[in-house]
Amino acid sequence: MSEFEKPLLSIVIPTYNERDNIERLVYELLEVCRPTPSELIVVDDGSPDGTADIVSAMARTDPRIMLTTRSNKQGLSSAVYAGAESANGQYICIIDADFSHDPEEVPLMLDRAQQGYSAVIGSRYVKGAAFIDQPFTRRMISFILNLGARLILQIGARDVLTGFVIVERNVLLATPTRYSASGFKWLVEMLATQPNLRVAEVPIIFRERGAGASKASVKEALSFGVLCLRLLFWKVRRSLGFP
Repeated sequence: MSEFEKPLLSIVIPTYNERDNIERLVYELLEVCRPTPSELIVVDDGSPDGTADIVSAMARTDPRIMLTTRSNKQGLSSAVYAGAESANGQYICIIDADFSHDPEEVPLMLDRAQQGYSAVIGSRYVKGAAFIDQPFTRRMISFILNLGARLILQIGARDVLTGFVIVERNVLLATPTRYSASGFKWLVEMLATQPNLRVAEVPIIFRERGAGASKASVKEALSFGVLCLRLLFWKVRRSLGFP
């Protein structure tokens, strides 16, 4: 991408303690997206391991790389919104920093988005998807939470908990609530509050994280339950004509 070419795709990577993954991930993403005018935005929540220092050094040598730093751990969803607000691309790609998502799948997802979809979900629960090295217990917990959210909130997409999505920037920023800001699950909020979006799901290979520690916890699962209840009440209010 030339200095004056507007990017089509803005890749947003929320990070917290990802120094062992971030440099390789950034370079792999920029390489696979080379034919597409792209920019890459890392939103780091004050990682004590020096993640931001690594990205800052990379940004000094490549104008496609940008860094947003925040003073403390404010939540992945709020990092996604912050990245989207500073992005210049028509499409936003959100991807985890831990190599559980394959950068090679990004161009295919973007191509699908350009076929007229507001959001393209990298799905673990459609035909052709697979899990690699993911503990069975975590897979079952994810499946149960995913199914519960879909049933409670009446969402048609099969994977509402994935962190791998390409979405139109204006659609993401039009999400009318920000209940998920302090947590992880911005996608379920976007889908629940904008039920008429044209959404596609593509199968992905989901891997156990490459390095570092998982951010999943019992607290996050409980927070997700609260999020679903808040979104349900929001939908009921809207159906009754209340703002």
